[in-house]
Amino acid sequence: MVDNSSSDESDDEREKKEILQCMKSFNQLFHVAYSFVQLYYEKCILKQPCINLK
Repeated sequence: MVDNSSSDESDDEREKKEILQCMKSFNQLFHVAYSFVQLYYEKCILKQPCINLK
């Protein structure tokens, strides 16, 4: 019988690293999307009245 515990451990570690990388990528994507939504809101929705100096 062959003990594959070390290869299983490395597979688990590799899977954890892949999951963490996916989470980091999602987090970056979320921040970019949030920035675009915030910019759109500030420029198009939350309009400040113009100041007319006459």
